[in-house]
Amino acid sequence: MNSKVLIAAACILSGLPTLLFGATVDNNTPTSPVIPIYNDRHWVPARYAKVKQNMANLPCDVLFIGDSITEQWEVVGKKVWDEKFVPLKAVNFGVSGDRTEHILWRMEDTKLATTTPPKVCVLMVGTNNIGMWEGKQTPKETVEGIKKIVTTLLDKFPDTHVIILETTPYGPQPQGKLRILGEKVNAEIRKLKLPNTNIVNYNKYFLNPDKTFRPGLFKDDVHLTEQGYQVWSEHLLPEVEKWLKKSGTTAIRK
Repeated sequence: MNSKVLIAAACILSGLPTLLFGATVDNNTPTSPVIPIYNDRHWVPARYAKVKQNMANLPCDVLFIGDSITEQWEVVGKKVWDEKFVPLKAVNFGVSGDRTEHILWRMEDTKLATTTPPKVCVLMVGTNNIGMWEGKQTPKETVEGIKKIVTTLLDKFPDTHVIILETTPYGPQPQGKLRILGEKVNAEIRKLKLPNTNIVNYNKYFLNPDKTFRPGLFKDDVHLTEQGYQVWSEHLLPEVEKWLKKSGTTAIRK
């Protein structure tokens, strides 16, 4: 059977739209970071169903948007997530493998139908744009995708404050190609001038003085360990609480 037919059939069975599957994906040619497209990795339907379930059922003062590094707050970082962020009414909109264009697709598909408008959004994306295309999609293009995510979110929720996180270090070696690309993406992120946003970078807490990975914080070239999420939360949590309080919400810390 034709591969397109198989994909379409899988979409029908899982309740996902098929209109974006008209062309064969060429993994050597970057897709546009600003044009929504479905992430067709095999694990996405199950995770996406869980994301939509959480959005439909959980109170949402804080919305986390991102890829696997965000999704893994609920897995590897589950202890700190449950202890520190769930009491703040956090909802996780992270899906492994997502690039900016995939997040834009999910934002359109869900219509960002949270139970309540989020007061704060924590956004970190771009790692998969870097890793997938290895420079074929430029850092500036990647950040155009990030910008579109923020503007789309603020169109829906104009009173939400967005914390834009620069991407975490990609690869243990400071001179590695993907690490350098990540730093270029972050440099472009720092140029963004958007309403209701601030930009933060916590990478120094993950790195030694020579910019190699600190021991015990990464389980591979990209993803954090439980200890890594603990370190991250120590710096991110006060930032989230600060903006919640400015919104008039009394932050709850366990």
